[in-house]
Amino acid sequence: MSGAFAYLIAIVVFVIVLNFFMLFMRMKRDRKEKPSRLAILEQEASEHRHKEIQRRLDNEQEDLAYRVEMRNKMFDMYAQVRKNAAELENESGAGN
Repeated sequence: MSGAFAYLIAIVVFVIVLNFFMLFMRMKRDRKEKPSRLAILEQEASEHRHKEIQRRLDNEQEDLAYRVEMRNKMFDMYAQVRKNAAELENESGAGN
């Protein structure tokens, strides 16, 4: 009987120690700060703003590239008009 009582006490002590160990491990795991819902929403909003700014910059860059291309074509046309005018002037001056 006393041997069974000693085993029972040993099992109870083991279960109590095991519970404290599990509780300690859970507290240690929960100590790591999880971001709050507000922080998560703020992070998502920040990412959305970043994507929006990136999209605007890309659109602006494409627009500027188009404008530069059109400007260069315009300058080429001006050069062609000047060349044609110079040729006409030479022809009309030589024909007189």
